[in-house]
Amino acid sequence: MASRKPSVRHPSHNHPLRGQKALAEEETICSGCDLDLIGAAFKCTKSECEYFLHKSCFELPRETRHKSHPDHPLTLLYSPPYESSTYECSACSEYGSGFVYNCSICQFDLHVGCISMAESVEREGHEHPLTLLYCSPYTNGLIVKCDVCQETVPDHLWSYYCKECDYGTHLHSCEVEEEVEPKRGAGGGGGKASTSGNKGGGRGSAASELAAMLEAQREMERMQIELHMEMQRAKIAKKARKACLKLI
Repeated sequence: MASRKPSVRHPSHNHPLRGQKALAEEETICSGCDLDLIGAAFKCTKSECEYFLHKSCFELPRETRHKSHPDHPLTLLYSPPYESSTYECSACSEYGSGFVYNCSICQFDLHVGCISMAESVEREGHEHPLTLLYCSPYTNGLIVKCDVCQETVPDHLWSYYCKECDYGTHLHSCEVEEEVEPKRGAGGGGGKASTSGNKGGGRGSAASELAAMLEAQREMERMQIELHMEMQRAKIAKKARKACLKLI
């Protein structure tokens, strides 16, 4: 008879956790990053408690420094420090309800996934590596536009950028119009500014397919966050019902 894996403790949760391998078909959500739980993970040993963590989320350091916020260290919080129980990520502007790297002095918040984004990536649809930027690449007031979806990237958000081609994208994913529809600003090139031209060649079918795939992933992430919040509300309601039954 195989022995059970020993239980471990994590400061984010009151109960012991036990290691397991999470499968995609189980459709489990990590309680730390609010994303799909696949691979090495930890689960609460209490059968009635739906608390799960990626192994990587379990091992996150309590304090770290990041190039995007050099003046202060960032502290890992296991829940948002705000009354809304959510936070807006300073990197991608998406909301989160789980773990967050926080600077209490500046109210600077990062998803645990965003803080781990690679400094250089290669993406289908562009021939050169893209560099991670923590603000706009322009200093002359030009507006940054994503070369995949043509939407504006706010100056304070992170993006991936190729300086050689003046080609940039959103940090994670973006929405695109169907190719059969006329593109906005026809004849305007890359859309970053009139001086940028149509550089990078990233608007072919490959780029459109990639953008559609990334948008589907982004929609899944939104659904995961909503599901996680719904699960938390259900847990609170269940606890309230138990408390009422004890009073009867």
